[in-house]
Amino acid sequence: MKYIDEELISELKSEFKDGIEEVTTFRGEVTVTVSKEVLKKFMSFLKHSEKFKMDMLVDVTAVDYPENNPRFQVVYQLRSIPLKHNLRVKCWAKDDEVPSVVDIWKTAEWTEREVYEMFGVKFSGRELRKLLLPQKYPYYPLRKDFPLEGYEEPCEVWDWE
Repeated sequence: MKYIDEELISELKSEFKDGIEEVTTFRGEVTVTVSKEVLKKFMSFLKHSEKFKMDMLVDVTAVDYPENNPRFQVVYQLRSIPLKHNLRVKCWAKDDEVPSVVDIWKTAEWTEREVYEMFGVKFSGRELRKLLLPQKYPYYPLRKDFPLEGYEEPCEVWDWE
């Protein structure tokens, strides 16, 4: 698996000077952390730029850092099929919300809903219905403060109407 090279990283830094918060490389894997304010423009650029052609959104997930503020970091794994390179993009979810990228990659339809359902991170600009849990289920199972044994109080969550 090949990640983008230094030349492409430099191009991203010059194009998004104020929006890129950090660029890290670990074992050849490049991760770019961007601000919430430029996320949408940054992702659109990655998809439509001839040098990047990130035509595949492989996954969207989140990481819960309970001691941090903001608490959640949303992680996007991107792949360019024609250019055969990858890039990981991260964005801190200030106020537990980031812009949706479903209008850029249709595959975000399910993954953003899953992140919302499991972590409670909202994606602005789209409808968020749960996929796996009942719509009225009030908890977020992948948050680090979710008890391993679950909650004891009964919860009427099934609404079959």
